[in-house]
Amino acid sequence: MAARSRRRRHSRGRGHGGGLKTAGIVILAVLLSAGMGAAAWWHSRQQRAAAIDQTTLCPTATGPVGMTAILLDLTDALSPAQKSQLLGYLEQEIDDAPQGTQFTLGVVSADPDQWGATPPLCKPQDVSTASALTQNPGLIAKRYRDRFLQPLQDNIARMTAASGAKQSPIMESLQALIADTPGFVTYDGPRRVLLVSDLLQHSDALSFYRGNDWQSFVKSPAYQRLGATLGDAEIRIFQVPRPLEGVDDPAVLEDFWARYFDVQGAHLPVLKRLGDL
Repeated sequence: MAARSRRRRHSRGRGHGGGLKTAGIVILAVLLSAGMGAAAWWHSRQQRAAAIDQTTLCPTATGPVGMTAILLDLTDALSPAQKSQLLGYLEQEIDDAPQGTQFTLGVVSADPDQWGATPPLCKPQDVSTASALTQNPGLIAKRYRDRFLQPLQDNIARMTAASGAKQSPIMESLQALIADTPGFVTYDGPRRVLLVSDLLQHSDALSFYRGNDWQSFVKSPAYQRLGATLGDAEIRIFQVPRPLEGVDDPAVLEDFWARYFDVQGAHLPVLKRLGDL
C-alpha cells in the first residue's frame, strides 16, 4: 500500500513537471511569433520609408526633405580656374545636401523659351549609408551615380557653356526657374537658391548698363511686378567677375541684390567670387 502511494505521488510529480515544460514551450512559441511579427513590421516600415519615386528619386512617403534651385548665368565663357572653382563648389553643395533633397537647374537666357527648370531629381541614398546585411551596396552606388549624379553633372556642364546672349534677364529667369520647379513656391521646408552670375542684370525691366540701380528700379513701373516667392529661403551667390561697363560703383550690384532678395523674403545672400587672379 505504501508503494502504491509513492507511485501515485511520483506520477503526480511527473505530470506537474510535464505541464511546466509544455507551458514553457507555449510561452517561447508566443515570444518567437511576436518577435517575428515585430521584425516583419519593422522591415515593412523601413521599406516604406526607403521607397522612392522611380522618376524623380524623391521619397514617396514624405516627398522632398529640402529643395535647391540652381540658376546659371554665363553669357561669357569661364576661365579654367573659374570653372574648376564653380564645379568644386557645386559638388560640395550636392555632397552636403541631405538625402531626399530635390535639385533643379535653370539658365539665364535672352530667349524666354529657354527659361524654366530641368526635371526635378532628389538625392537618393548613397553607398556610404548602405547596409551590407539588408541592402545591395553595389546597386545603391550605381543608382546614385547613373540616375542622380551623372544627369546632374551633365546638365551643369551643358548649362555652363557660354551662351553669348546680348541680354541678361537674371530676375526674370530666376522667377521662371522657381515657378517651374514643382512645389518650390509653396514648400514649407528648407529652400536654397544657388545663383551663378556676374549680377549684371540687363533687360527691359532694369539694366545696370543704363545706369539703373535700386532707387531707379523702385520708381519704375517694373517694380510693381516684383513678387515675394522666396520667403525664408537661403541664397548663395557665386559671382563671376566681369568688366563693369556702365557701372561706376561695384557696390551698386551688391546693394541691389541684397535689397531684391530682402523684398522677396529671403535671407541675406552669402556671396563668393569666382576669381582667377
